Amino acid sequence: MQRFSTALAAIAILAVLFLLVRLGKLEDELKAVKAHAVSPAPASARQGEEDDDEHEEAGEHGDVEVAHYMGRIQHYTQKLYWAGKAGNLTLAEFYRHEIDEDMEDIANAHIVDDGVKVSDNMEVYGIRAIDALKDSFKANGLKGFDSDYGTLIATCNSCHVASGHPELRMTVPTTNRYTDQDFSPTH
Repeated sequence: MQRFSTALAAIAILAVLFLLVRLGKLEDELKAVKAHAVSPAPASARQGEEDDDEHEEAGEHGDVEVAHYMGRIQHYTQKLYWAGKAGNLTLAEFYRHEIDEDMEDIANAHIVDDGVKVSDNMEVYGIRAIDALKDSFKANGLKGFDSDYGTLIATCNSCHVASGHPELRMTVPTTNRYTDQDFSPTH
């Protein structure tokens, strides 16, 4: 019985230590998110001119966490879709610009993750696609939006495959989850 109690106490101590370490990591991540939200300096400014390959692990490059940027890009891409479907070119251009800013931050961060040149892929796939959408908006407005948007999504998926993440498959939204936003034009 005493051995069982000792073993149980040891397991409890290990569990507490694990939770403390995890809590510390979560606090660090929260500080990084807050710092980014308060001061959204471009990744290139946060990284300086050096290429810190030795700091890259699990998609991280200094202050740049690729998944955070990708989450924001996905968020803005969905809003871009609903703005386009509502016929609101001004709002669609706004979200296209937001996507472009996050893509530029990734491209300028010189990220190499597990041998994959993420920043280079963002330039080849993402920035070219979002610039093509800008050109289409200038030339055609929202005429052909469904096709343009489909091309953007297909290009995102091609980049995910090229980056070694074919499991990340984006699709055209089917349900507008932004029930608290009016996407229609203001005039």
